[in-house]
Amino acid sequence: MMNQAMDEMDMMTGIHLGGGRIPVSSLAQAMSRPMTNNHITISNSSVGVLNTGDLAKINAVITITEGSDVEELGHTIKDFAQAVVDSVEITSEVKHEVGELLGTLSEQIAGKRSKPVIGSVLKGIEERVKPVNVLWGFAEKIGKLLSDLGIVA
Repeated sequence: MMNQAMDEMDMMTGIHLGGGRIPVSSLAQAMSRPMTNNHITISNSSVGVLNTGDLAKINAVITITEGSDVEELGHTIKDFAQAVVDSVEITSEVKHEVGELLGTLSEQIAGKRSKPVIGSVLKGIEERVKPVNVLWGFAEKIGKLLSDLGIVA
């Protein structure tokens, strides 16, 4: 729209100033590339499946947990979140719900680690992914790691 307006002004005045045009094709090309939130890759078909805020929380916990007692848990959450994004076996609605739950779990792990909250969130994740073997495997691994760390029973 802006490019068209500038072209019309150039035609009316007869003075071609050039430059200042918006690189529409470059922008479109950049937007079509996969978005990486440092740890989780989102491609065009997955955009909007997980909330950007939840992705930011998950990304933060992965970064924060590096070199800590919960580093393996952070990496498992990252792999789980990526598997959720890539899964074709669950609906977008379930992906969104699991993303919200993972965001909350990530906040808890990076923060105060409330056992009742983490236990409830883990149950919610398990209920939603149980029908999908790959995702269920990640949920079980997260539960085991949380148990080994004494965070859940």
